[in-house]
This record gives sequence, structure tokens and C-alpha cells, in this order.
Amino acid sequence: MSFGIPIALPYVDLSMSADGEWNLKKVLLPALGLAVFALVFSAAARADGTTYLDPANLHVGGGAGTACATGCAGDPNTITATAFDVYYNTQGNGNLAIGDPFYLIVATAVYAGSNNAPTVGGTATMYSPYPGGTTTSVTVDNQTNGTEMTSSNSGTVKSVYDAAGISLNTNNSFSFVNMVACDNGTSGCPNSSLHGGAAPLAGDAITGFDITYWTIETTNFNPGDLLDFTGSLPVGSYVSAVGVNGTEAWAVPFTESGLVTNTTNVPEPGSLTMLSVGLIAIAGLAGRRLLAA
Repeated sequence: MSFGIPIALPYVDLSMSADGEWNLKKVLLPALGLAVFALVFSAAARADGTTYLDPANLHVGGGAGTACATGCAGDPNTITATAFDVYYNTQGNGNLAIGDPFYLIVATAVYAGSNNAPTVGGTATMYSPYPGGTTTSVTVDNQTNGTEMTSSNSGTVKSVYDAAGISLNTNNSFSFVNMVACDNGTSGCPNSSLHGGAAPLAGDAITGFDITYWTIETTNFNPGDLLDFTGSLPVGSYVSAVGVNGTEAWAVPFTESGLVTNTTNVPEPGSLTMLSVGLIAIAGLAGRRLLAA
């Protein structure tokens, strides 16, 4: 499948602006011989639709209810293998409904022993707007294989969008070189938390990226809306999206993409607080029973 759409992206600027970030800490609480872990967070200003790290319109986050669903200081943002989202920032140019065509794109790293068979749920939940808006179910289908991205074809396949057969005037930030840097943890990765051994594929010799994309069956994805996806993605995979309205298109730049670093989701801060309170309460109850005995 090939697309030759003479369109320009209104915003794929990689400049940074101030944004909130949740900081999570683990505190070990000894209680009557039992090791109880309570999760405590310190709250900075959460991204709420007014300020963003990157002025690009589309952002990939960890899924509805997670701290970075609508924006986070990731560059790229870390997500899990089973839950992720695409959020349409209200900041930026061309705030129109998008979705004709509208693609979810997954790039999986190719290396010795790699798994290159990502799956995505057949439906996504759309929040209009997020959070607190109405929810509808959107079909996700037409799985298609794109061109493998390698160092040898990087001169022509400059981004994941080229690899999906979409010809756009992008800034090509979503390149083979940038993707390898964050998967391997080199200093070229803009997310310093992924450097060295913290990288998802540290030590693996990546020779390419397989591209798989799906059609998101909506033409009514508006600013402030969020699409919540499920699936099973190999660790080290990148998630992006691109949507079109007439002669304009919006794409996820590399710094706002999602990078799969683990297989379990992180609860939102409110859930962490409830968990901490519950664990402490259980420990206190156990203590009273032992004293009574």
C-alpha cells in the first residue's frame, strides 16, 4: 500500500516546554516481621491540557488513568507492552478533527532472537474529551506490514511514516538512528533515564525495525480526545500514529512516541495512595491481633 499525499505537518517541533511529572518512590515499611511495601508519590503539576512538553499535536502515553496519558517528560515516553494511548493535544496548529486515513504504527526491533509479531486489540476506547468525557468504541483493523527500516535504507526510508508507505513532509525525527539509540541506551537518546543498562534492549545488536500498522476507524478524533489501546507488544517496540484531515496531517514525533520498556502497567497516583493506605491499615490490624493474643 502506498500513499502520495502532498500534505505538511503543522507541528512536529521537538522543542521543550515546562511540564509536570509524577515522581514515585518506594518506601519499605517493616510491620510485625512482615515486609510491606507502600508506594508514595510527590505531586508536581500534572499535564492537564494547558501545557505540554512538546507542541506536537499527537502524544503516545501509558494508557487512560496513568500519569503520563496526556503528557510527560519522556523523550520518548516509556509505556508497557499491554496498554497505551494516543492523545490529541489542544495546543498547536490546525486543531481539526482527524482520521482519514488514521493509522496506529508499531516498530519492533530486529535482533538475534527478537519477537516481531506485535498484536493490538480489535477495538480502542475513545474518550471525548479526556478525562471525564463520553466513551465510544472504535474499531482497529486492517493490519499491514510496512518496509523494514535498516541503516542501509535510511536515506530513503527516513521515518516510520515512510516505512508505512505514507509520503509526508515530516522532519524525519522518527529515524532508525534515533530508535536504536534509545533501545540500546546510548548517549544519543534524549531520555537520560534510558541510558546504559536501563535501556530495554541494552546489549542487543539491532539490525532493523519491522513496521506494522493498523487503521483506526474514526474520522472524528478531536483536540482533547484520547484513544486507549490494548495489545501485546515486544519490549523495545515504538508506538506512533498519524492522522489526516483533507490536506493536513498530524504525526507523533520521536520525542512524543511510546517505547515499551516493561510488561506491567503503572497504577495512576490515586491508586498508589489507596494501595499505601490499605497496606498500612492491614499492618495495623495484624499488630492489634498479636497484642490481644
